[in-house]
Amino acid sequence: MVCGTFAIGALLALSCASMTKTEEWRGRKIDDAIAKFGTPSNVIPGENGQKTYVWTLHRSVPDQRVSIGPHGEPVTATGYHDSVHTWTFVVGADGIITSWNNDETPPRP
Repeated sequence: MVCGTFAIGALLALSCASMTKTEEWRGRKIDDAIAKFGTPSNVIPGENGQKTYVWTLHRSVPDQRVSIGPHGEPVTATGYHDSVHTWTFVVGADGIITSWNNDETPPRP
């Protein structure tokens, strides 16, 4: 059970990491990001029709720990680690993404 939980957590971490490193957003329409992430947390107007779209996504990742009980039996406890992902897209007046960034706050124990 613990190995399975660890494997699932590792797969989730790898899928998020691979998405942020391999997916290129520059040159795509902001509608693509909205379709993927939903309504932005904030939209900041800029000069010449430029806008900055910001998504702040909070994630809670389960962490199972196994210890030995007083009679030698395994005791499983689940805790959660929170992390914050901030996606920022700078978009021209034409709705095309000109730059983007993804910052992640590491999970807190």
